[in-house]
Amino acid sequence: MPILTPTGVIVGLLLGSRVAWMKPSVTWLFAFLTFSGALGISSSSFLQVIKKPKNLMVFFLGTNIIMPIIAWALASLLFGSSPDVVTGYVLLLSIPTAVSGYIWSAIYNGNGALSLTLILLSTLLAPILTPHTVSLLTQSSVTIQTTSMMLSLLKMVVIPSFLGVMLNTLTKGKVTVKLAPSLKPFSKIALFFVIIINISQIAERLIDNATWTYLPIALLSAVLTASGYPIAYSLGKLAKIPIAENKSITFATSMRNISAALVLSIEFFPAETALPVIFGIVFQQTVCAFMGHFLFGEKQIFQKNIRSKPCKQSQTAKNQ
Repeated sequence: MPILTPTGVIVGLLLGSRVAWMKPSVTWLFAFLTFSGALGISSSSFLQVIKKPKNLMVFFLGTNIIMPIIAWALASLLFGSSPDVVTGYVLLLSIPTAVSGYIWSAIYNGNGALSLTLILLSTLLAPILTPHTVSLLTQSSVTIQTTSMMLSLLKMVVIPSFLGVMLNTLTKGKVTVKLAPSLKPFSKIALFFVIIINISQIAERLIDNATWTYLPIALLSAVLTASGYPIAYSLGKLAKIPIAENKSITFATSMRNISAALVLSIEFFPAETALPVIFGIVFQQTVCAFMGHFLFGEKQIFQKNIRSKPCKQSQTAKNQ
């Protein structure tokens, strides 16, 4: 992922209008991405997590209130004269959590059921929360097509998620074992093409207008992408949430479905709004790898492999 997403940005910039004809496929590609990710969520795990409202409250406090406000405040302070750029930062931090947050949570032994449920809840509420958060924080400068954005999120995120969860529940988890692993390579390919196609739509404008002003925009995107981790982790500590669950909340709060944000920024906003989102795509996976190591130490899967692999000397002594 740290290699795939920046490469998609570069390829999209190079190809430009030559792949413009592929734009209608973006909605279907993204729906496939969401559907394949939702195959790991069951209705039973969802209901179990609902019984612990404190975890949900901490998650939504960090994801839908604190982080969008921080994004708006810092962006307004640094780029107040460019309202479209400010809107891009707010959109970046208002979009629902990313499915890849579940993967990182699993690497560090987080609570899998909680991670998947947070993804589902965040996705289902996205058509309401995302447009209205952006509209509320940027209402003085940008006119937002709230209804169109809600419908777009429904098609790309909510309906495919619902179908994935229902299919997993009806098959009693068999689809997760038999079908989901086969879809993973195609999901990566779909993500790659979503990024390429969307970047290509604004490539010429971005390249023609490229200046050193892009550098501070990129830096703030990196700072905001990284800041979610200590903020979410601290909220969990203050709420006395167990460490495994806090790991899941931290990754869910910090990692965003930036590909969806890119689709929305291209479709409903001026080209400059996509800049913070594009740099967010470039940084997100790499920043996650660094912050996960910083907060939670060595990857737990690696540690398990070390502990479970006997050294030759010990094995020889055992045989003797």
